[in-house]
Amino acid sequence: MIIDFHTHIFPRQKASIILSELSGRADIPHFTDGTLHGLLSSMETAGIHLSCISRITTRPEQVVSVNQWLHDRKRENILPLATLHPDQQGGEDYIQQLRDTGFKGIKVHPDYQGFNADDRRMFPFYEVLQSLQMPILFHAGLDRGLSPPFRAMPSRLLRVHREFPHLIMIAAHMGGEDNYDETEEYLLGTPIYLDTAFVLRMMDKHTLHHFFRKHPIDRFLFGSDSPFSDQSADLTYLWNLPFLTQNEKEKIAGKNAADLLGVGTTE
Repeated sequence: MIIDFHTHIFPRQKASIILSELSGRADIPHFTDGTLHGLLSSMETAGIHLSCISRITTRPEQVVSVNQWLHDRKRENILPLATLHPDQQGGEDYIQQLRDTGFKGIKVHPDYQGFNADDRRMFPFYEVLQSLQMPILFHAGLDRGLSPPFRAMPSRLLRVHREFPHLIMIAAHMGGEDNYDETEEYLLGTPIYLDTAFVLRMMDKHTLHHFFRKHPIDRFLFGSDSPFSDQSADLTYLWNLPFLTQNEKEKIAGKNAADLLGVGTTE
């Protein structure tokens, strides 16, 4: 089973506007139209069996409606990750409700949502997620559309891990685009997962090889960041990496995510 752990879709009536704004602000191209249909078409071309989708909320009052929208997009081959906001009320009980309705994980973007990854406002959420063993995916490192300082750098993620050592954490973008030295210093060798979203084909191959050797191979997850990267090109690049064994490639491409999410591993 091939799993893309990191994709985004948007409401059809808003997708073109959102993609245009991001392209203008951050100079990021897009490879689908940003809709569910566009993602499904991309998955078919790439041979991807399951994609995890996410959206984030910038205001606490948006959380319930956005999660309902995500839940309504769930398919056999589409698995939504829920959103949370540090200022929402009753968030701890709400996480249990999310779990009960079938959500298997959470996605947050601290920069857009106005909190540091190690902000104590988030600690009650982390405590519940840890107890439920629900994974949380953090946007990590820089965001091309924003200015520094950034709120989920590897040092902050390590502090969260030390406070909540059994919390299942995923640092997107291999710990953060272009801050690979800090990722190596703080995250490599820890139990924190790294996803390959957006940066897989951009990373220097020597650095990429080094990451795959210094960090547990069971802690890497294939992600594209679709629509902001090409799923097919990213997956082909992974399959062709000369310094990974076939077994290692299969783990990164889907087995690790399947084990983490508790979904089928054969197709």
